[in-house]
Amino acid sequence: MIICGLDIGGTKVEAAFFEVVKETQDSDHWQEIQVGGEILFLRNRGSRRIPTERSRGYQIVIENISNLIKDLSKELTIGLDEIKGIGIGLPGSVDPKKKAMSNGNTRIFLDKNLENDLQILLKLPIPVEVSNDANCFALAEVLAGAGITYAKEAGKPVKKQNGLGLILGTGLGGGCVINGQLITGASGSAFEVGHMSIELDGGLPCHCGLEGCAEQYLSGTAIEAAYSSRMYSQIAERPDARKIFEMAEQQEPMAQAIIKQYKKRLAKYLGNLTNILDPDYFVLGGGVSLQSVVYEDLEEELRRHTYSPVARPKVYCHQLGDSAGVLGAALLALI
Repeated sequence: MIICGLDIGGTKVEAAFFEVVKETQDSDHWQEIQVGGEILFLRNRGSRRIPTERSRGYQIVIENISNLIKDLSKELTIGLDEIKGIGIGLPGSVDPKKKAMSNGNTRIFLDKNLENDLQILLKLPIPVEVSNDANCFALAEVLAGAGITYAKEAGKPVKKQNGLGLILGTGLGGGCVINGQLITGASGSAFEVGHMSIELDGGLPCHCGLEGCAEQYLSGTAIEAAYSSRMYSQIAERPDARKIFEMAEQQEPMAQAIIKQYKKRLAKYLGNLTNILDPDYFVLGGGVSLQSVVYEDLEEELRRHTYSPVARPKVYCHQLGDSAGVLGAALLALI
């Protein structure tokens, strides 16, 4: 079986074709996944990226995406009629009934019927599923990454796991997978945890129009803003989050204070999410997740903010790397 994943962002679009089988004798080249209690094996047959070029408008972008699929199909000698389903990850909330983006910064996709438009351009009635990109990240990690690791460590199969994925990058996004099923909510906006307010009295303004959103305190951008606002008169240019972590490691006092505060906020935030959903584990993605200091004492600290004394969620760094988004998109075609 061939499935196609599309990871559509504000700056780039990635397409990948995956082959899925029930059995294999060559496990070194296949990745184990668990879908609906069934163990399957998957391998990436090939991928390609193009710039989104959203400034050119929706019609040009969707035509470019269609051509991307066609070109990759020819390159891999896989017929379009062999594709059993296409999954799409979009940078915003997706209405599950309309399969259209209802909110997000890449506004050219708002209220667009990608399923219908792609079927017309590809001239095939290929089933198309659409979801938020952070949902795709969580789905991939639970079904094929951290979830497989947890199953081996705890003896609990993916179909019985409660896994939460968080992307700590330019913004803060999340996805929730319970018993192997992606939770999208009534309107497709479930687990928009970047826009939960974590400040009682107002807080920092967010681009969404709210105040005190978690994204304004726990994203990589938030780390940069916190440092720059305190050191603006003493620095020639604003350092990025990775540089601030490096400075903290080198004992630079303000960087140390910023990272210490960040870790306290993150632990409390994960504790609050644990009180709501009682996950088996969290899996973190995005640039901040690559910093090893983030994980030091994190599991112990988050437990200080949980109600249940037996809630002990693990915290994993993402295990699928940059492929998680496009793989999760493709997996939408399987669940």
